[in-house]
Amino acid sequence: MKKFKIIISYDGTDFQGWQSQSHKRTISDCLQKTFEKIFSKKVSIIGASRTDSGVHALGQVATFKTDLDAFGDKIIRAWNNALPESILIKNIEEVGQEFHPLKNVIQKVYYYNLFLSEPLPFFARYGWLYELSGRVDWEKFGQALSLYQGTHDFRSFCKIDEEKNTVRTVNNIYVRKLKRFGILQVVIKGNSFLHFQIRRMIGYALDVARRSELSIQYIQELLDNPEPRQTLIKADGKGLVLGKIFYKR
Repeated sequence: MKKFKIIISYDGTDFQGWQSQSHKRTISDCLQKTFEKIFSKKVSIIGASRTDSGVHALGQVATFKTDLDAFGDKIIRAWNNALPESILIKNIEEVGQEFHPLKNVIQKVYYYNLFLSEPLPFFARYGWLYELSGRVDWEKFGQALSLYQGTHDFRSFCKIDEEKNTVRTVNNIYVRKLKRFGILQVVIKGNSFLHFQIRRMIGYALDVARRSELSIQYIQELLDNPEPRQTLIKADGKGLVLGKIFYKR
């Protein structure tokens, strides 16, 4: 059986995330069912990141094994033609049996898109218009985000039933403005993230930046004294995009 690596882009709006779930439409299920329909072969597709419901990807990495002899442009085209328009296989290549999409990751790059005003309809699916009472102090928001950089215990930023090891390293986090689209984009880089971690990082920083009674020290206290039971908001999934994944060669 040969092993293949694929790079996939998808609009996660109409899916309940990446991971296979009973009676729910997911990205991996859609890929697997379409492959079986076209090639009459079952495959099990393993992804590098279990993106949540509504989350998008530009460069998700996944692998599968098959005994099909060859994968050329015609086969990729046939697979893509059978997939919904919201999923695109960008590249496929044969890899060694030792390659695993979850191992030897150097860095994952995520983007979180915040609209600064009402977005045009064809952009609205790919960002979040944060509309709660009070204005956001964007300078304070940036200061709060900077506290996440480095190695911390992010238990305050994940699900209560998360795995025991909740220490993660954020290699870099910064904000840039995409004026053409009216977007404030947060770029987050690290080799591993917890379930909901990025969405909570963004949401908590927004809450602190909106509420005058909270200082950025509140974020620091969450990092210094981890506690998963929090009342601050979790950013909407539709603003999050998995950009690219880098591996050791």
